[in-house]
Amino acid sequence: MPKQLSETASSIIAILNNINELIVKSSDRKNAAEVIRAMRVYAKGKHFTIPEDKVDNFLSVLLDARPYTLTCILKDIATDVVEFDTKKK
Repeated sequence: MPKQLSETASSIIAILNNINELIVKSSDRKNAAEVIRAMRVYAKGKHFTIPEDKVDNFLSVLLDARPYTLTCILKDIATDVVEFDTKKK
């Protein structure tokens, strides 16, 4: 039976999905940057650890990278969020 994620982890995963849709479907990278910065503030407010180095990497390549590359970085961040949440419990 799969383990249930915390509400905070589920919210962060949903935000990452929204960021991916902004990039892939809407080609709106400016708002994607704002949303990931807001996600960082949300995680900090909830005392939830996110991979800051990967978020910084995402922001540094956001304007120049292909959508597939950005999707891979977002999936990597999501994997870390799930791993952290599982270890936290």
